[in-house]
Amino acid sequence: MKTVTFDQLPKLVSELNEKVDKLLSLQEQPEEEPDRFLNLNQLIDYLPEKPARQTVYGWVNYRKIPYHKEGKKLLFRKSEIDQWLRNGRKKI
Repeated sequence: MKTVTFDQLPKLVSELNEKVDKLLSLQEQPEEEPDRFLNLNQLIDYLPEKPARQTVYGWVNYRKIPYHKEGKKLLFRKSEIDQWLRNGRKKI
């Protein structure tokens, strides 16, 4: 173990503080957004290429995209869309 002099103490405490801050920042993970449903317009805004409404209706008609229906309303679960995008747009 290395002997620390009084003159070295401020510098060493500062270095230690920086290291602790780095460790704490690595530990703090952003809270994951809770899964939610997107309506058709929100889905279009969420997808990278911003497809036309008719394109999305075509995907739904041919069951190429994961979706849910509530009455006549189309809903898309964000987690399923993320998975669909990661899988190269193959139906999960």
